[in-house]
Amino acid sequence: MASYQRVALFIFFDSIEKDLVTHIRSASGRITTGFLSTQEREKATQRAEKSDEPYTTAKDDFELLYQLDLGDKVAIAQRLKQHFSDALRKHFSAKAASLMAAVPVRNSVMHGRPLTVEEHATAFALANDLVKSNGFWPVLHKALVDYNTDPEAITRRAVTFLEQPTESGIFHNLPLPDYDDTGFVPRPQLEQELKKKILSRHPVVTVLGDGGNGKTALTVQALYSLVNSGDHDFDAIVWVSAKTSKLTVGEIQRIEHAITTSMGLFEEVVGIFEDDKSNPMSRVRQLLENNKILLAIDNLETVLDDTIRDFVSDIPGQSKVVLTSRIPVGGDLTVDVKPLTDNEGEIYLRALIKSYSIKTLSSLKPDELRHFASRLERRPLLLKWFCMGVIAGLPASKIVSNPEMALRFCLENVFDALSIDARMTLSLMSILPRAVSLGVLHHVSSVDVRKLEAGVAELLKFSILEIENQSGYELNYRIKPFARAYIARILRLTPEAQEAVIRKFRGLSFAYQAERGAEGQEKYNFRNFTVRSMSQALAAGKLREAVKLAYNDEFLPANMIIETLKVSNHDYFEVFRADAFIRFRQHDFAGATDSYRSAIELSPETPQLYFFFGGFLLRGYGDCPAAIGQLEEALKRDPDSVDIKRELARAKMYDFDFEGAMDILSSETAAPLSNMRTKLIFADLQTQNFQRMIAHKAAVGIDADLEAPFAAFADFLSSLDPRIIDAKMTGHLRKARSSVVQALQTKNVRTGNEIVALLDKLIGELEATDHRTSISGLIGSLKEKGRKPNFGFLVDPSNREYFLARAIVSDLIWAGLQSGKMATFDVDLDNQGRQRATNVHLI
Repeated sequence: MASYQRVALFIFFDSIEKDLVTHIRSASGRITTGFLSTQEREKATQRAEKSDEPYTTAKDDFELLYQLDLGDKVAIAQRLKQHFSDALRKHFSAKAASLMAAVPVRNSVMHGRPLTVEEHATAFALANDLVKSNGFWPVLHKALVDYNTDPEAITRRAVTFLEQPTESGIFHNLPLPDYDDTGFVPRPQLEQELKKKILSRHPVVTVLGDGGNGKTALTVQALYSLVNSGDHDFDAIVWVSAKTSKLTVGEIQRIEHAITTSMGLFEEVVGIFEDDKSNPMSRVRQLLENNKILLAIDNLETVLDDTIRDFVSDIPGQSKVVLTSRIPVGGDLTVDVKPLTDNEGEIYLRALIKSYSIKTLSSLKPDELRHFASRLERRPLLLKWFCMGVIAGLPASKIVSNPEMALRFCLENVFDALSIDARMTLSLMSILPRAVSLGVLHHVSSVDVRKLEAGVAELLKFSILEIENQSGYELNYRIKPFARAYIARILRLTPEAQEAVIRKFRGLSFAYQAERGAEGQEKYNFRNFTVRSMSQALAAGKLREAVKLAYNDEFLPANMIIETLKVSNHDYFEVFRADAFIRFRQHDFAGATDSYRSAIELSPETPQLYFFFGGFLLRGYGDCPAAIGQLEEALKRDPDSVDIKRELARAKMYDFDFEGAMDILSSETAAPLSNMRTKLIFADLQTQNFQRMIAHKAAVGIDADLEAPFAAFADFLSSLDPRIIDAKMTGHLRKARSSVVQALQTKNVRTGNEIVALLDKLIGELEATDHRTSISGLIGSLKEKGRKPNFGFLVDPSNREYFLARAIVSDLIWAGLQSGKMATFDVDLDNQGRQRATNVHLI
């Protein structure tokens, strides 16, 4: 049934045309009856002959006037206006453009086609403007007065719409839209997308969206646009609705005789063309195969079953199907219909208020209108429901504060279709206070992460969840605000289960802070992981466990942890770094390479990834150039890192770029290094670099220049502090001595004997020190881990630890040690034979 607004517009345009005919007839004394053009007369005569009304048989041009459209009548009046009175001629000249602009609107009104909000506004504005000069528009003036006095009374007048199948050139049974009262809020991008997909080669298009978002309105508008434009080659457009309920102010009303099964839907389609409804599905298929039909099925979710899925998976012939549904069908092209934008929501709400003359809302400011629209998520259906509630006498604030019935109407069919995994996932998310990742969901619930992953995927497909990615490195999911209130009422966990979930959720912040606190320590230690969220903090603890298992060659449980994390934290780069290490331990070098590359793809600006990848390439494949390339990438991102420079120098040394390695090592040892351990590592690397350089140059032949490397080695040994040397470096010094002696056998070098003497002295002192029961003159620093208020441990360059009692040092020395300063110390044994640091002095 047409809305009273559409009926009013019909009557307004009819009144305008009657007044125009009166003006033209008023000039009868000054014109002959032959004032119609040949084309106008033929058009009017044909319409008169086709009319079923007996009185429409026309005798002359004045009678034929009634058979012409508004545009024709305005054009005729323009030609004859010189015969009008001066006042009428002046008035008509001023209004002719407005009348012509309204012709497309008049045609849509008279032929029962859908209108937009703008077209509604154009028509009502024209009527109100014309009657300001009511002496010229008496019929229109009376109609408008009647409408303003009692708008709904106008619906009692009989109106026949003029749609004729021959005008559109195609059979269709499209419904009169239910937005007649306000007009359609234009959504041009969506309309264009839908028409483009309907006309594409794909046989099935689904207009997908939440309940109340305007899927049906958009589809009806797009299909009418196709009918009116003729931009298609369908033989017919067939509409069938499976809508089973409608939302009213007081209740959700079930629609009597609604289609509730897939077979009922097919029977409805067959019934449009023939009386025999037996074997409806095969008849529909035959109908689609023999004709090019666009079949539109509205509210598919109410009848969606395997029969429907089978049907849409194989549409016969060149026919096509367009569906509106809250639930995806699968394998179809989709047009996603979201709620209105802020601006569209305000426009539609204002149109509703004006259309229904809601005085309590008409004075609202834009911000207030947007507030109400926002509370109802700017869904067209709910905005209309809101206005109907206000008309019924309900306070506006009360309607938006508890829209439980509207929630149920929009969501109930969707929830009925959810799987067990999706319902379980939704139940968990409904009690959590904010957006969470899959990893957090897994932690708080202990549910199989693959079930949670499947549940999240289904809920995203049904548009119940939305993705939040504010951090840029992790996906979090949350229930859409509109749905949360409804979910909390129907999918409740037991109080005990809720408490268990919330208890685990509370503990997340402690895990996160602990991981963040440890992150800055030893950045390039393989057991340390970068964390940026609670989910990653949980994963880091599990990764540490997996790495520990791999160190012990327990690969099966280590890989199980990794595979689980690849589901729950698939976007966390540290998962793939740990996976690379475990694969390396298993000698799966190709797999390790792929995992390192995956990690870098996820976080290309993280220097540790290039550092560890370079180390793997160096140790795993011995591919020095590739390792150098990765380490240089790491250094670009962390140019001050001593760890990266150390490994880059090592890689250059292995690649026989001894000068490049020396440049790095020399520049770093010239600057104060952070601790004795670092000093030892760099000194040891320099020793190895000199040894390899000398051995390499000696092997090249008599033309090799050994003077420069021997002189540099002598300078290095002269400045070397023997207190930092450990047993491993002693071995490298011995190897260096052997290489020097061997080189001197074939070539005389000025500093050769000096180097041998320096090496003998260092090695001799170190061997003597190893035999002492008490040690003096060691250098070390206070270990960070294990510090207590009354004791700590000093660590020497060999990474050996010595107990230090707080009581034996002054406050100044203890404070200096805690701040990271180096100290000299001696070592004695206590009465139980344990080594203890004594005689501690800051350097």
